[in-house]
Amino acid sequence: MTMQIRSIIIYNRAGAIREVSLKPGAVNIITGRSLTGKSAIIDIVDYCMGRSTFNIPEGVIRDTVAWYAVVYRVGDNTEVLVAKPAPKENAASQSQVYYEVGPAIAVPPLSKLIPNSNDEAVIKDLSKRIGILPNLHMPPAGQSRNELEATIRHTIYYLFQTQGLIASKELLFHRQLEQQMPQTIKDTLPYFLGVVNSERVRLEHELRLAKRRLKLASRELDEAQFVATDQLTRGRSLITEAQQVGILRPDVTVGTAEEIVETLRTVLTWAPSAAPLVEEDKLADLRRLADLRREELKGFQRQIDAAEVFQRDAQAYASEAGEQVMRLQSIRLFDGADGPHRCPVCSSDLPVEVPTVSALTESLRQLGADLQQVDGERPRLREYIDNLKTEREATRQRLADAEFALEAAQSEQEAAEAFRNANARAARVVGRVSLYVETVQLVNEQDSLQGAVREAETEVKHLELLLAEDGEQDLLASILNRMGLRMTNWAELLQLEHRAPYRLDLNNLTVVADRPGRPIPMQRMGGGKNWLGCHLLALLALHEHFVQNNCPVPGFLVLDQPTQVYFPSTQQYKAMSGTTQETLESDADLDAVGRMFDLLFSVCAELAPSFQIIVLEHANLPDERYQNAVIEVPWSGIGYHALVPEEWK
Repeated sequence: MTMQIRSIIIYNRAGAIREVSLKPGAVNIITGRSLTGKSAIIDIVDYCMGRSTFNIPEGVIRDTVAWYAVVYRVGDNTEVLVAKPAPKENAASQSQVYYEVGPAIAVPPLSKLIPNSNDEAVIKDLSKRIGILPNLHMPPAGQSRNELEATIRHTIYYLFQTQGLIASKELLFHRQLEQQMPQTIKDTLPYFLGVVNSERVRLEHELRLAKRRLKLASRELDEAQFVATDQLTRGRSLITEAQQVGILRPDVTVGTAEEIVETLRTVLTWAPSAAPLVEEDKLADLRRLADLRREELKGFQRQIDAAEVFQRDAQAYASEAGEQVMRLQSIRLFDGADGPHRCPVCSSDLPVEVPTVSALTESLRQLGADLQQVDGERPRLREYIDNLKTEREATRQRLADAEFALEAAQSEQEAAEAFRNANARAARVVGRVSLYVETVQLVNEQDSLQGAVREAETEVKHLELLLAEDGEQDLLASILNRMGLRMTNWAELLQLEHRAPYRLDLNNLTVVADRPGRPIPMQRMGGGKNWLGCHLLALLALHEHFVQNNCPVPGFLVLDQPTQVYFPSTQQYKAMSGTTQETLESDADLDAVGRMFDLLFSVCAELAPSFQIIVLEHANLPDERYQNAVIEVPWSGIGYHALVPEEWK
């Protein structure tokens, strides 16, 4: 379904409206001076086709315009108004939209322009209205770029030729210089040419679904096989654990998965054995008895140590006293001493008085008595120590008996605990085996998951075969060849330099003249007239194909200042005010200009009412057909003769 521009509208902040009305299905020419807003028309239309980036040039337009709007005519009975406010403050983008659809839209006042949609929704709805079906370009295997769905935003490359692009020798399409745009054009143009028809879109959609089903089925099968392998490993591990805790015999062997499960089922019949434990009170009594015997032994040892110390002290006293007795017994030799101050040995006088013999004799008697008493007590002390040692040994034996009894009881307790722990270990193994047996799922070659994988693989191969037989590349080559025939005929009409077949080179996004000997791409051609001619040939051939084959591409083409290449200088061209007199008096190649407009009028008439051409110009030809296409008085910048009225400034 075709889509053309009915009018372009701008609002100032006070609510004043400026509308530029266009004729669908015809050539529309806007001519006039520089800096009157002609070139901004492309940016306004682009902005109102779902582009969020705000590219309106700086100056009077940005300073005065509050809202931008375009009314599109879609088909025969529908009009769509897309109105967008200027971004707030210094923002670089804005996506809010006032969107209205109706059979005949009246220009709304500024007060009614309240955003009710956004760019994403506009793109989706306009794409649907011009017939863009759900589609998805799949990059070839091994390439890293993402899948791409064509929308109305991917048609702008064929709708606009800006002043700097229309005669470029390097670039052919709008925004082609931007990053990733060349590849995007190559990926989406086959769809808009009709190479990717509705049947192919359907098959590609079914193929994507089939591949998704295959991927899911393969993943589920892999997971099931992994689980099955893991379950067999776990089953063998559980059998080993059951053998270690004594539930299964060490000589049990298994092979298949079924044998593993059946063997583990026998583990579930295990029951724990009872193990009597030593009473805790008995252990306590034995510990207290051993402690008592240990204290008794220590008591006897202390008594023995004390008695032996006393015995040693008495012995030492007896020895010392005996020596004293032996010395004192010598006094009997001096019974005839001369006096108390005379030495009985050498008869010399002494400074102190010598003890009397009687005193020494008394000391001797006393020591003798003490020695008799010590000698009398010694046998009884020995007997006392011997008795203590006998009691000590008896107590030591009783302690050994008590410790043996305690150790035996503790050994019994430890054995019982070990037995109980073994039961606990076995119980844990039985619990794990029970969970395993209840949840195990064995996958074999006949499992339904494998059947689902085989079915999905068959479907994918079948769809890939159908798509391969579709002959997409052959169809694309056929379309480009037919377009090349038209381009060659038009090149003769324009009298381009190279008299050779012309064609669109989609791989390099350029136009090529196939001259004998070697092809000449556009960038190797000389002169702006040839470059402009190549742009017109390619864009008109594309739109002719779009219209004739009802392709989902808007049916309009905006050309900004195409005649500039026919004037001797850019300065002279830009200085023109859009009057026919200035055009006739210039040194422009008016014959070439006439041929160019003959081509534009001819193609537009052939494709009417489905194709619209909008030319933004400085030149103004006097012939009737040209003048009928001029939609307004040449824009002089005075009064309303400009995009932005003079009174808005």
